[in-house]
Amino acid sequence: MTRLPLHAAALCLPALLVAGCSGAPEEAEPATTVPAAWLDDAAEGWPGSAGHGSSAPVLSGDDCVLTDEVVARGATARTDLSGWGPYGDDASADDAYRYVCEFRGDDLSAQLQLIQAGSPTDAGATVDLFLDQRTTSDQENEASTVQVAGVDVHVNHRWYPGPGYGEATALFHDEDADALVQLEVSSLDEDAFEAYTAQQVADDLMEQLGRA
Repeated sequence: MTRLPLHAAALCLPALLVAGCSGAPEEAEPATTVPAAWLDDAAEGWPGSAGHGSSAPVLSGDDCVLTDEVVARGATARTDLSGWGPYGDDASADDAYRYVCEFRGDDLSAQLQLIQAGSPTDAGATVDLFLDQRTTSDQENEASTVQVAGVDVHVNHRWYPGPGYGEATALFHDEDADALVQLEVSSLDEDAFEAYTAQQVADDLMEQLGRA
C-alpha cells in the first residue's frame, strides 16, 4: 500500500510521473453535478477502507470505483492506484473523507479526487484555499475561475521552475451534495503547460463527470 501525506488544503496531491497504456478518448457532454453513483460508491467503501482513521490517504492497486479511465488533453489513462483518506480534523468521521484515484497513460498522468465535506462551511473553505495558493521560489501558482455549462469551475496552473515541469488542476464544488471533485493533470512540459488553458482543464473535468 502507498500512504500519501495529508495537506491542510485537502487538495493537490501529486500524481505519478510515469506512463502506461492509453486508448481513443470518448466524447462526452459536460455534467453540472457530481454523479450520484460516485457519491454512493465512495461512501460505501470509506468505513471499511485502510484509510479510515489514518492520518493520510492509503492507496493500493485496486480499481478506481469512480471510473476505469480518465480522459484529458485528448489522451486516455487507466487506473494505477486508488484509496480513501480523511478529510478535516476527524480521521474517523463517517461523513467527511476523500477518495483518490491515480491514472497512467502514454501521454497522460493524472489524479482524480472526490472529497465529501462534512459541512458547507468546510467545503467553502477548501475552495478558498484552492484559490489562494501562493507563488513561492519553488512553485508558481495562477488560479482562475471559468464556467462550464453554466457552473463555476476553479483552475490552478502550477509551474515548478527548478525541474521545469507543471501541472494543471480543476476543482468543482457541488454545493447541493457538499462534495468537491478535482482533476489534476501533471508531468506537463513547458509547451504542454502553456497550451493547456484554464477552460480546457475545466472542460476535461466536467466532461469526465459526464462519462459516469
